[in-house]
Amino acid sequence: MNIKISKVEESGQEVLVKSNTYEDDKAVELYSRLTDEYADQTLPFFDEGEKLIRLDIMPEDDVADENKEQKECYFEYSDALLDELSAHI
Repeated sequence: MNIKISKVEESGQEVLVKSNTYEDDKAVELYSRLTDEYADQTLPFFDEGEKLIRLDIMPEDDVADENKEQKECYFEYSDALLDELSAHI
């Protein structure tokens, strides 16, 4: 599975910061750990025009398995948080 971190600009344009491929279990574990560890900075709702950090986990193949679905999480943007998350990936 792939885990990627992107920066979402105010315009909505997404810029890939880092991406890596892991075994399925390790990818899910890492994604869960990051979303738990930084839960206080996640954004369940956000306004258009806001700069964000997006964390995704998805199957390697373009066609997703029925058992493997894409998940995404958004964080409040800061350079420090972007660097921290990128260091884990």
